[in-house]
Amino acid sequence: MTLAGCPTSVGHLLLLVALLAAAGCGGDDQSRSQTVERLATLCTQARHDIEELGLPGEQGIVVVRPWANRGTRLAEAVGGLEGGTSNEQRLLGRLATALEEYYAGLRVGLLVYEQTKSSEAYAAAVERSSAFLEESEEVARQLGAPECATRPFAD
Repeated sequence: MTLAGCPTSVGHLLLLVALLAAAGCGGDDQSRSQTVERLATLCTQARHDIEELGLPGEQGIVVVRPWANRGTRLAEAVGGLEGGTSNEQRLLGRLATALEEYYAGLRVGLLVYEQTKSSEAYAAAVERSSAFLEESEEVARQLGAPECATRPFAD
């Protein structure tokens, strides 16, 4: 018993598979828009810049302000990206906001530390901003930009 329009031989089936592969059906090759490519480049450069600053455990708390400043510049650049689909623009807006909030949280943590000299108070303040970092990573993955979901010093 055959269904109308379905291949009835192995040869037809192989031809159908080859045509679907050539047409890109079912493949993993998901090309990114130019906007998402620019986003990935921005995130990669920002991560590199932050890694060059060093870790607070190695360089001291003084690196937190430059980290936050670099992150804020990233958030502004992400918010300024043009092009892409309306969904990409919506997600870029969410990403920019989440990044902005996260890096603002780092600044608050630094301010708390400067006022109290308490690393526990600093850690608590920064921990509250971690939800924004997690949101930014999720949105980056939705956009198809895993580069923006890779934290500095991940290696």
